[in-house]
Amino acid sequence: MKFTYNWLREFVDTPLTAEALAERLPMIGFEVESCQSLLPDLKAIVVGKVLVCENIPASDHLKRCEVNIGSTTLNVVCGAPNVAVDQLVAVAPAGTRLPSGLAIEARKIFGVQSQGMICSEMELGLSDEHEGILVLNGQARVGQHFVDTLEQDWLFDIAVTPNRPDALGIIGIAREVGLITGAPLQLPKIKLRETGAPIEQLITIQIKDAEGCPRYAARIVKNIAVKPSPKWMRQRLNAVGVRAISNIVDVTNYVMMETGQPQHAFDYDLLEKGKIIVQRARAGEKFQTLDGQEHDLLAEDVMICDGHRNVALAGVMGGLNSEVSDATKNILIECAHFNPLAVRRTAKRLGMTSEAGRRFERGTDPNGIPFAVNRAAQLMQETAGGEIARGIAEVYPAPIKPAKITLRPKRVTHVLGGKVPSGRMEKILTGLECNVSKKSAASWQVAAPTFRPDLTREIDLIEEIARIYGYDKFPEKLHSQVFVGGERNREEEALEKLRRALTGLGFDEAITIDLISPKLAGLFLPEGGAVLPLINPLNEELSVLRPAVAATLLHSLAYNLNRKNRDVWLYETGAAFWKETGKEICEEQRLAAIAVGAAENPNWLGKTRGYALPDLRGALEVLERVLLLPKLVFKPLTTHAYLEHGWEIFIGANRLGFAGKLRAEVLKEYDVETDVFLFELKLQEVIASIDWQRTFQSIPKYPPVERDLAIIVDHDVPAEKIYAVIESASDHLLERLELFDLYTGKPIPAGKKSMAFALTFRADDRTLRDEEVELRQKNILDALGRECGAVLRT
Repeated sequence: MKFTYNWLREFVDTPLTAEALAERLPMIGFEVESCQSLLPDLKAIVVGKVLVCENIPASDHLKRCEVNIGSTTLNVVCGAPNVAVDQLVAVAPAGTRLPSGLAIEARKIFGVQSQGMICSEMELGLSDEHEGILVLNGQARVGQHFVDTLEQDWLFDIAVTPNRPDALGIIGIAREVGLITGAPLQLPKIKLRETGAPIEQLITIQIKDAEGCPRYAARIVKNIAVKPSPKWMRQRLNAVGVRAISNIVDVTNYVMMETGQPQHAFDYDLLEKGKIIVQRARAGEKFQTLDGQEHDLLAEDVMICDGHRNVALAGVMGGLNSEVSDATKNILIECAHFNPLAVRRTAKRLGMTSEAGRRFERGTDPNGIPFAVNRAAQLMQETAGGEIARGIAEVYPAPIKPAKITLRPKRVTHVLGGKVPSGRMEKILTGLECNVSKKSAASWQVAAPTFRPDLTREIDLIEEIARIYGYDKFPEKLHSQVFVGGERNREEEALEKLRRALTGLGFDEAITIDLISPKLAGLFLPEGGAVLPLINPLNEELSVLRPAVAATLLHSLAYNLNRKNRDVWLYETGAAFWKETGKEICEEQRLAAIAVGAAENPNWLGKTRGYALPDLRGALEVLERVLLLPKLVFKPLTTHAYLEHGWEIFIGANRLGFAGKLRAEVLKEYDVETDVFLFELKLQEVIASIDWQRTFQSIPKYPPVERDLAIIVDHDVPAEKIYAVIESASDHLLERLELFDLYTGKPIPAGKKSMAFALTFRADDRTLRDEEVELRQKNILDALGRECGAVLRT
């Protein structure tokens, strides 16, 4: 069963995203075979505005257009008859590959240089419409990514078990989703304008085979216009795999997908004597179906006849002799309940399968027919005009009543091994549209809806209660067992500690593919390095191995930013590959992390602070403490392939990696327009530097002495140098050093900055005297003056 997420949401306003819904449906018995976005890959398509549109003298239909796409103006040759000045259009610049695989190249046409293509819906992979270019509404912006102007939607394909015919309609799925989310089912309101004659004057219905057809209903719509159905209807039908034909046929298919109830439209004027008769076929007679095939009938086949001849194989296919055509003016809509066994038997013998037949074979809801036929009449009038005859013509000789089931609450507890609250049980049953009556402590009387033919016994209701309530809410009783776990190596332990630490800092783990395009790979190569191409790549975009983990991690960042997720902190552990000149292939395991957006939660005023270099350094210092690494040394970067500024990170003389702000020209290649901060470390070096022997020290017995030190230095003196001077000028009594204020502006002289540090001194064996602390503070100030040109701020 296929349906789209937005179509489903017309019937149930679920708070679940498409991804979350795909995870929840299997929990209630519906396996999700696929859930995929309906938008093709259109990231290279941009919105443009036609500034100039003039005929090309050498051509009888081509025009030269100048199109502003924001960053530049392109010269484009276009042959669409509807292109005009001031239109907003979808433009594929040269170098773009369309969803069809067509590569757009700059070339001359009739002597005019064309730098791209103005696209139609078909070229964009959005529909089969190709008569003209797609003209956008005024809400689109010049230079905007075209994909951002489209409504996102997802196509679900779920496996429906044979006992659940109700789930072969979107309304049935919506009912289930409402049960697990608490959202009410919202059926479309049927408002019919019945301006035609009473239907009894137009058609009479007779059922001669009540076993083969327990219920038959019809509506008539006159003076309709057969034409293509609206774009929104065609798009939805195409998305779920149903071919759009005309507004009349499309409405019957559309309502079938909504309700699970198949329908058929007859050309009313081709029905002789104003009659519909349901009866068995005569053995040996022949019948030609809509596909043009002629079939030999058996006496077991159920037929729809007019007053003279067969006009349809019941539940299988209509006849060519009553087909709706472009000349049709009056329509009879058939909506019936046919015997599933009879339909299956005939369809299998004749080798005829269809979406309608599949639903009839599983069993449709006999009591859902009035809603379905009214819905079809409503949509037909909306899409084809016409007058609806007053009333429904129907025959229902032996109404099918709901199954009556006795449910014992104690039995529910006994079977499930856990108690379900009485109120919750009743809410589940009423949500399934069961009628609960005659309640007592011992038993309930439950009437199951006719769209659920699988609910006939008490155990069926118990299963439904467990399914919706949640199997995970019932206690598990395990036999006593002894589990012996295997030992993990140090690398696994280190990776787990690393992941926990980064998760605690707010980073999410990403797992990206190791492949990238040569153009992007070139941005991340170390000096003297070369890319490693694949021998047989899938495409140009995935043709070389990444030389840095950050190269593919940035794809995940861009993906999130394009979907309005503005605060993105990601990390990944993986391999980087490159080849050094005259050397073997290099492969290095690395840890990379990137951050963009807010650095903290909004305060009580709703304001926050953007992520910056100090936050990045703080994250690394947390890793240092959590992993028990030796002290990290941060040295200012001089030059770097893809960092604008930042640090090289060392443990002793061993270079561990680097951290800093990414260059704007690198981010431009990923269509990222905000500041991004990154660190990338050699993973094996990190693991090798971990101190696995955790040591403890006693809680200090003596109080600390705290001092503040404010100095003025040249603006280009880095904080790292000042930290180093203070620490080298101090002895073991300096316990803590923290920069807590940085200021420029009046009264600080131009080219200078004020830096304020908090210093904490403590001795292990005594309480420090003021003279001792003041001496050390003087030594620090003298050293800062000598090595950094610092003066005390007064």
